Amino acid sequence: MALNFKDIDDLVLLKPDGVFQIQRDGDRYVIAVHRFGQPDEFITCLSAGDANRRRMELTDAGMTGLIGDAL
Repeated sequence: MALNFKDIDDLVLLKPDGVFQIQRDGDRYVIAVHRFGQPDEFITCLSAGDANRRRMELTDAGMTGLIGDAL
């Protein structure tokens, strides 16, 4: 899963802790988490509610979120 965005510098200025992208994979959601300077992490969520809870946690932790189908 590739993170697609136009200007990484803008994202780093907004949320310097990293970025994450949410994509639907069949009946589940996969969140790709990219923390700058660390290996990528993939979180599998079994429901939209779980994905939303994880999204809020990552956003509260200072990360920028991208919705895969919206790009």
